[in-house]
Amino acid sequence: MNRAPDVGTIWGTGRNFPVADGGPPDVPQLFVKNTHSVIGPGEPLQLTGSVATRVVAEGELAIVIGDQCRDLVTAEQARAVIAGYCVANDVTARDLQEVDDHWSRGKGLDGFCPLGVEMVAPRDMPTWKDVMIRTWVDDELVQDESVAAAYVGPEELVCWASQQFTLHPGDIFLLGTPAYRPAGDESRAVLKPGHTARVEITGIGELITPVI
Repeated sequence: MNRAPDVGTIWGTGRNFPVADGGPPDVPQLFVKNTHSVIGPGEPLQLTGSVATRVVAEGELAIVIGDQCRDLVTAEQARAVIAGYCVANDVTARDLQEVDDHWSRGKGLDGFCPLGVEMVAPRDMPTWKDVMIRTWVDDELVQDESVAAAYVGPEELVCWASQQFTLHPGDIFLLGTPAYRPAGDESRAVLKPGHTARVEITGIGELITPVI
C-alpha cells in the first residue's frame, strides 16, 4: 500500500490500554478523527508551530470495516465484517487537547493520521497476545505493548460500536494507544521537525512518517 486507503469515518478509542493514572472506562471512549488528516506511508507530517506546539506520536492498530453491519454480538461476526488490519499513528497535539473541550482539533490536523503499510486479513493475523505495537521516535523506543493488553479488544470494539450505530465499508477504528515507556513519560514521543516516527505491528509491518 503506497498511499492512504479510501476511508469512511475514523473512530479513535481513548483510554483503552492500562496507564498509571487509572483503570478502564465504563464503556469504550470513542471520538471521531478527521478523515482529511490521513496520509500514507512515507508521506511527511508537516508541523505548524503556530497552531500546535506539543505533538506526540501514538502507535495504534487500525481495524478496517469491509461490510455494512449492525448489532453484532460475537467475535466471529466481527471478524466476518472486518476487511483487515493496518498500522496507524494517532498523532495528537497535547496542547490543543488541554485547551479544547473535545479532541477534534487536537486529533484532526492535517497529517495527523498516518495510515497504511499493508492491510492484513483477520485470518492471516497472529493471535492478539503475539501481536506487539511498537513505536519509535528516531531510535528511541517509546511504546512496546501487546494488543492483548487492550481493555476492549478489536472484535469486542467492533461489536460494541455496531450496537451503537451502523458501520459502513471503509470505516476505521483505532484501537487506542499503549502507555509510554518509561511509564507515564511521553517526553520522548514528542515530535519535532527532522524526527522520524516509526510504528511497527507484528504481522502487518512498519509505518514510517518523516516529520518536517
